[in-house]
Amino acid sequence: MELIRINKTNHHIIHEEIVATIGQFDGLHLAHNILIEKTVKIANERKIKSAIFTFDPHPDLVLNKASKASYITPLNEKKDLLEKWGLDYMIVIEFNLEIANLEPQKFLEDYLVANQVVEVVVGFDFTYGKAGAGKAQMIESLTNGKIKVNIIDEIKYNDEKIGTTQIKSLLAKGKVMDVANLLGRYYQVAGFVVSGNHIGSTIGIPTANLKVNDDFVGILPGVYVVRVKIDNHKYLGIANLGNNPSFNHVDNMVFETHIIDFNDNIYGKYIEVELIFFIRSEKKFNSKMAFTEQIKKDIEFAKSLSLELKLL
Repeated sequence: MELIRINKTNHHIIHEEIVATIGQFDGLHLAHNILIEKTVKIANERKIKSAIFTFDPHPDLVLNKASKASYITPLNEKKDLLEKWGLDYMIVIEFNLEIANLEPQKFLEDYLVANQVVEVVVGFDFTYGKAGAGKAQMIESLTNGKIKVNIIDEIKYNDEKIGTTQIKSLLAKGKVMDVANLLGRYYQVAGFVVSGNHIGSTIGIPTANLKVNDDFVGILPGVYVVRVKIDNHKYLGIANLGNNPSFNHVDNMVFETHIIDFNDNIYGKYIEVELIFFIRSEKKFNSKMAFTEQIKKDIEFAKSLSLELKLL
């Protein structure tokens, strides 16, 4: 899959007919999966290329609907996840106020028609153009039939529309099993392993401290059962997201993972940590002994859950 960035001055990039889906696609949840699978299927049937159009930065930031970036899947994560679908292009539109204020027809002409899009797959609530005035049902008429549109109906989970708002709310509550049901995969946090306070090493339970991008969505602090991917191998672990209240308290939350039965040096490596189950909230211990005993209990719980869920 080729990543292509386009902007207001350089937006005629693709010179062959393509089938595309378009949206923010934060989270790449099950409803997004249906859009992407449909796009690839149509492209294969028509024997032409497939593409996904998305936006960076998030339109909510540009339109002041959000004060800071908060992505379920930041752009790099999104690209990695999209690779498996067999799309030919990931086209990232550099979003700004000028693009936001384009009339719906102008947006379609400049960004879809100009890039040889002949068919699109969109969700029932997809909007575009100034103030979101353009609706999915208007695409064919606004492009004079140049683009055929396929509209996917609303997809629900527990009688609620599957969407980023629902997923962010669940992550904030630590309900990562429900999130997995919405994503079709475990939610993961990824980053580079950096040096930490080494408290874990002093009690025989070393941790990998992850430098996490600031734009990851907020997750409930506490201890989780996790599965860690390192160099295409998966390992069981427990992770703590918090402020280290017992020893060396820090103001900014850190993400520390103990990888069970693993002793390799992985400083500087990029690892992916899947959140499997929320065990407990972070708490302050009065001694290293009490702290160690609790961590051992957490590890045993993780091993038991791993057998039950067949994580490895």
